[in-house]
Amino acid sequence: MRCLTLARAAMTQGHEICFFVSDIDAALEKRINATGIRIIRLPSLEYGCQQSSVAIEAEYETSQQETEAQCFLRTVAGYQLDWIVVDHYGYGEPWISAIKRAGYCLLLIEDWPHRKVSADLLLDPRPGSIAGDYRDYIKPENVLSGSDFNLIREEFFHEPCQPAGNVQRVLLNLGGYDYRGLSADILDALANEDFAGKLSFTVLLSQSSPAFSRIQSHMQSAQYPFSVNLIEHCDDMAGLYRTHHVCIGASGGSLWERIAMRLPTALVIVADNQKPQASYAEDNGLVKVVADYSGTAGSFDVSAFRSLVESDEVRQSMQDHSSDLLRSDGSKHVIKAVENTKPEGLTLRSAIMSDIRDFYRWQKQPGARRFFRTPQLPRWSQHRRWYQGVMSDPSVSLYIVLFKGEKAGYVRVDGAVTSSKSSSVGSSLGSSLGSSEVSILISRNFRGRKLAVNALKALVSRYPETRFCADVAPGNFASRKVFKRAGFQKTGGRRYEY
Repeated sequence: MRCLTLARAAMTQGHEICFFVSDIDAALEKRINATGIRIIRLPSLEYGCQQSSVAIEAEYETSQQETEAQCFLRTVAGYQLDWIVVDHYGYGEPWISAIKRAGYCLLLIEDWPHRKVSADLLLDPRPGSIAGDYRDYIKPENVLSGSDFNLIREEFFHEPCQPAGNVQRVLLNLGGYDYRGLSADILDALANEDFAGKLSFTVLLSQSSPAFSRIQSHMQSAQYPFSVNLIEHCDDMAGLYRTHHVCIGASGGSLWERIAMRLPTALVIVADNQKPQASYAEDNGLVKVVADYSGTAGSFDVSAFRSLVESDEVRQSMQDHSSDLLRSDGSKHVIKAVENTKPEGLTLRSAIMSDIRDFYRWQKQPGARRFFRTPQLPRWSQHRRWYQGVMSDPSVSLYIVLFKGEKAGYVRVDGAVTSSKSSSVGSSLGSSLGSSEVSILISRNFRGRKLAVNALKALVSRYPETRFCADVAPGNFASRKVFKRAGFQKTGGRRYEY
């Protein structure tokens, strides 16, 4: 949901978005489709994420990350992506560095300072988090943190929950899966308490959770002394929150949705990485922690929950502290930060119409067109027609080479870059031999930094299944050296291949 919130904000700012997924919940897929965002399925691997035996918050083995990174790069090869956003505990530096080597800019969504990463930006949207939390893992200037960058959807700010003088309706939601079945354990604990008999519970829970069948069985045999409504999913979480007086909820991203809605919360910790934000929320009077299941043992504090249910003052204090804590445009704030970011090192991005003058300026530099097939510098009107034609030609791909966010040159590819098996439809040299022809030009102002070599390495990493070739003119010793250092092999008089 965090990625979807960010995606919706990006769309309002005019950006094109697509989701790449290996597995997706049907309800989430429906929600994404409703926005018009395209969903692309990643190929299934033998040890897919859903088959992993490690904890949800654990990072995958290095070999698995490297394999999945190559799978991802092959899948995205047919799309002109400028930024990649990843929200996945299993993907750490091995996955990130493979994507970075392909010249992509990368934003990592994180909520647990525990590992070094080379992402261009790290986003921790938890209120209370600060850039200094990550000082041992990434440069503080590359961190977006705290409530200003929250990823809470706007609907949670429109109509907050009203104070309730008498608690009757309780929502129980420990996340979409609750793989340990804790929801059933909590209801069992409350079933022995007299005060709970006056309450009615709505339990939001996936059928895949082991708690689902347990609760359903207890309901059918009337073992609960209170009313229970068991639901699989909800398309209107804000509306669901609004119809309840108290929530028993996990300390994940939904915690801040409830705080934005001013819904008094009995907080349940289900993982170690949830402890910092749980402590922050409780210390600031936003919630009452009633259980910590982050270890192998844990129990529900019935007396703490009872004090929340029976104390109007405690619940009102929570709502007062929640007021104005979060800004409603946090996701738009993130997009603005991304737009203004100048990534370190070399990156590639798709050329756009506004780059037209840069292309002309680079070609006007002394010696720039010396080894071009047409060495003569075109007039501006000719250049404009050429650029407009290339930008509308699906068989040609143009990339701007960026160094520390500054335009340093360009890479041109004539022919398909999505598969080594498809015939190129670009230049005669590439298409006749079934590969895509690449050419490169680096501005004189940026030479001597190995940008040409690194840009070519990024290109071939980005398209691992594409066969590339280059036509190097006789006497162009600099280009010959560049292509060799990038891994191209000479296969003919002027031809180099990768």
